[in-house]
Amino acid sequence: MNSSELKVISGFINTLADISKKITLEGFNSNFSSETKKDGSPVTKFDINAEQAICDQINRKFPDHNIIAEENGSINKESDYTWIIDPIDGTRSYVIGRPLWGTLIGLAYKDQPIIGLADFPALNERWLGFDNKCFLNNHEFNHKPKIISNISDATIGSTSPSLFSIKTIKKFNKLLDATKHNIWSGDCHNYCLVLRGGLDLVVEEGLSAYDVLPLVPILKSQDIMITDWYGRNLKLENDVFYKYSTVVANNPKLHESAIYLLK
Repeated sequence: MNSSELKVISGFINTLADISKKITLEGFNSNFSSETKKDGSPVTKFDINAEQAICDQINRKFPDHNIIAEENGSINKESDYTWIIDPIDGTRSYVIGRPLWGTLIGLAYKDQPIIGLADFPALNERWLGFDNKCFLNNHEFNHKPKIISNISDATIGSTSPSLFSIKTIKKFNKLLDATKHNIWSGDCHNYCLVLRGGLDLVVEEGLSAYDVLPLVPILKSQDIMITDWYGRNLKLENDVFYKYSTVVANNPKLHESAIYLLK
């Protein structure tokens, strides 16, 4: 897909986010109930309705494309193109009225994420990345955060210690002890704090494709390092149940130090 085609897709992906935003903001801070899924995470009618609205638009415009979505699972049409959707990343935050939840929408060609959007409707903050460019609220974003080379000066973010296994929490704690500050919670918004320079590192485990792959083009457009715990680039795996780990750092030296401590 060339640059002009990606630009057209970027307009479409913004339209998808606008549709989802209208649905999710309608429910945010309102009186509604949530249900608990088999994995213990909450889901609301706004997750389901927003995702369905996004999928309807994709199926109408690109009927041959694959879709991987959190609530409806995967639709494999044997296409080289796959849409990856999380209508509300951070549903726990959404349910309690905390505004850090976001909508993630991405498109992969074969196994490579080529365009991604992270929209935070309650914050009026929308990130879009494609073709090595990053946009914040439709304005090109070129901010370069201060480089923290020493891990002892770094601030690290992660969603929750409960997401790590018994084996990996020991490795993570070793990294945590080496950093200056840490914050818990934040979900996908933590990655955008690395873009702004508020966080230097984000480390996660046990993620699904829709939790992270839409963020890859956004982060890479600003030369932010994003790999798994073994230093491998993230890609769309054939197994839809594959669980991703992430190490995100604002420079290669910090990333290398984090990978070493996670061994």
